[in-house]
Amino acid sequence: MIPRYSRVVAIDDREDHLKAIAWGLSQAGFCPVPFRFDDGDLLPAPEAPIAGIRIVFTDIHMAPGNLGNLKMHSGIIIQCLNRIAASGPYALIFWSMFPGDVQQMKDLIEADGPGTGLTLPIAYGTIDKNMVLGADGSGGFDAEALRKLIAEEMEKFPTLATAAQWEMRAGQAAAKTTDAVYSLTHAPVAEQRTAEWESLLAFLAAEAVGPDVAPRNIDSALDSALLPILEDQLSFIDGTSATPIPKTHPLRIAMSVTPRPLRPDGISVARLNASYLIDEAGAASPKGEFERGMVIQLPGSYVNSGPFIRQFGKERSDLVRAEFLLKDKSRTTSAEEIGKLVLHVVELGPECDHVQGKLSTHRYLLALLVPSALIGLCRTKSGGLNNVSVIDVGLMAFKKAPKDEFHLLISTRCYMTLAPGSALGGLCRFRLRRLSIEEVVHHYTTHARRPGVMRF
Repeated sequence: MIPRYSRVVAIDDREDHLKAIAWGLSQAGFCPVPFRFDDGDLLPAPEAPIAGIRIVFTDIHMAPGNLGNLKMHSGIIIQCLNRIAASGPYALIFWSMFPGDVQQMKDLIEADGPGTGLTLPIAYGTIDKNMVLGADGSGGFDAEALRKLIAEEMEKFPTLATAAQWEMRAGQAAAKTTDAVYSLTHAPVAEQRTAEWESLLAFLAAEAVGPDVAPRNIDSALDSALLPILEDQLSFIDGTSATPIPKTHPLRIAMSVTPRPLRPDGISVARLNASYLIDEAGAASPKGEFERGMVIQLPGSYVNSGPFIRQFGKERSDLVRAEFLLKDKSRTTSAEEIGKLVLHVVELGPECDHVQGKLSTHRYLLALLVPSALIGLCRTKSGGLNNVSVIDVGLMAFKKAPKDEFHLLISTRCYMTLAPGSALGGLCRFRLRRLSIEEVVHHYTTHARRPGVMRF
């Protein structure tokens, strides 16, 4: 079942009906987030889609009159969902006095939703208002019946419940992090306890990113200060459910496949890698080119310019051949093929300097984005690369063009440096995730520390 105290959205145009479903959700053990649809908008209007919402209750008819125009009403629901639901999985439960319209409403949302950018629900449910509010909503409110109906609907989404339980455990790890830091305070008076806790957080933030940087971005400073404890708490979160997962649970059945569960056909290895190894949304980081691990496409005006030659010692074509292409005398690489290999750089300044905001220089490792069809120019059939300094981050495909697959090759011996605040003016494509950065750093330091031993 969806874990208790999860946030659940409820939408209705009638205030009395909205209060009823909100009350029922609270009595069923959930935290209702009610929105009233009024005059074409939600009240209170959400500033952005709400992350972590896994269940949405909605009335079907939220515009006065014209009950038969279901396409108009489905458009209103789609509008509301786009305002509320983030890009993750959620179930949509229709809360209506007209349950006979549910199937047609579902079909309309499935047909029209994608065109608006809506992330479609993974499941649907129904609660008949007439069973708890009386025929036409004119009868007495049966609160106990509503509570039971909500509980019954919540039992229908076991996989969603398992995901929500994981999110709950991750949130508990963050809460335990706050508790662990606060437990260090000992002031006897309430006002002093608050002041002592504030002083401790300020001290930790300043220690994490430096006293000059912390006041300018308090949220980021606290993230850096508390992350070590959070990561430790996450490694020790209780991975067991309050109630045992039954043998009939869909995930248990899926995990019992012999010899092992298979990757869904519709999800490519390249898309999985892109989800785990890189962060495409990270390209929008406010730090831009100065974000650690940012992968930046070199601007055309910079490539082969004077500064480019001074940094790398070669013009583009010679640099790509020398650093990335295999020395295969039986094959000639054409200029057209080299033109399809796009030069990038990866920001990899020292982590301690990034954390403390004391960067003396920005270091950018040279990288090459290679279409998978051309990876044979850079990698042997056995996986060998042109030289031991090069690392292949992996096969990946981006969200906007999932069928176009690429390899990101990074040279750990070929890099450029810029003074703090000096931007390349390139296109930020994506950001390497933390473990990917650590892998590149390990390869970089290992290669840089190769001993030069003379043997005869």
